[in-house]
Amino acid sequence: MNTSIWIAKRYLFAKKSHNIINLISIVSLVGVAVATGALFIVLSIFNGLQNFVEQTFNAFNPDIVITPKYGKIIDTTDVTSDKIALLPHVEYCSEVLSDVAVFVHDDKTYVAKIKGVKRDYAHLNRLDTIIEQGRFDLGTSQYALAVMGGGVAARLGCGISEVTANQLKVYYPDRKKKNIGSSAMESLNNQVITPSGIFYSYTEYDDQYVFVPIDFARTLLGYSSGCTSLEIRCKQGHVKDVQAALKEILGQNFYIRDAYQQEEDLFKVMQSEKWTIYAILSFILFIASFNMMGMMAILILEKKSQVSVLYAMGADKAFIKKVYLFEGFMITVIGVFIGLSFGLLFCFLQQTFGLISFGNGNYLLSAYPVDIYLSDILMILAVVLIIAFPSVYIPVSKLSVNFTQYE
Repeated sequence: MNTSIWIAKRYLFAKKSHNIINLISIVSLVGVAVATGALFIVLSIFNGLQNFVEQTFNAFNPDIVITPKYGKIIDTTDVTSDKIALLPHVEYCSEVLSDVAVFVHDDKTYVAKIKGVKRDYAHLNRLDTIIEQGRFDLGTSQYALAVMGGGVAARLGCGISEVTANQLKVYYPDRKKKNIGSSAMESLNNQVITPSGIFYSYTEYDDQYVFVPIDFARTLLGYSSGCTSLEIRCKQGHVKDVQAALKEILGQNFYIRDAYQQEEDLFKVMQSEKWTIYAILSFILFIASFNMMGMMAILILEKKSQVSVLYAMGADKAFIKKVYLFEGFMITVIGVFIGLSFGLLFCFLQQTFGLISFGNGNYLLSAYPVDIYLSDILMILAVVLIIAFPSVYIPVSKLSVNFTQYE
């Protein structure tokens, strides 16, 4: 073992001559441990919340969505789902025709987005896994069915049914009629459709969307062809490859967004919140480092007699500095180890028993989720080292002038 490290270890664990030094050492160690543990726990909780949100939206959003930069409709004579489906790493592509429509059931009216898709659209992102009532079934060319969001169904008081008595009426302005007649209803296209399923993604989409067959949507909206977007599912791990290939093929006239970019604002807010908390807790750790500086100064003064012996035995200033530097870093390392150990234990208990819950109420999660990332541990170690090094080095360098009295 390196001699300076061995001596630093002896100094650290030796009985101090003054109780105040023991107290300051314990306070310094606890400060580092608490700040490290709190930083680790908070980052892990943010990871859990972000992953939960991503999984929730991924059950609804496609891997890639293509929308036009100019205009509203994509001309499917130039860009078709069949052509895109032939690209490497593309598993599925669907044309989507979406717009806002008025839904009426009995005496209740609600404005939501009608989303016309292929009848096998559930293959895109496995929407059938979030169906809680009925099934994901859009019917046939002769008999159209709809799948509603839970919020839409609740506001319309409309449940699933296979009978025409429970049909849902859909209204949309007739784009071909420029003049409104004596009755506003004369300027509206209308159709009826039967709900076959209700989905719950537990996002804002539950209050916004009703899935219908794309041919039904085209008839209602007055389009013979075209779509408002193309939605794509990629082979796992190849989203960026497909996105790059589409940008090269389609040029600059289309937005080509992956799942993150489709909810970019939400994820940016979550990331900014995470880094804000990281900065605040790092600042707390910085404040706690002043305890370390005070402790080091007192230790140096207390060990004057022992230092004189080392100096008389031939130890130079650099060697004595190393002793104190190693002693300070040992306290930091022990504090970080205790903090991370406590953080890991807490995360395990939180995952197993849900120690911190959301309280009383109708929440999607009963307790805060946690996810541990190695990158977070490395970031914590980095910030602790960056803050701890000056806290130890500054008092050692400033007080080293006292060594001249032993020459």
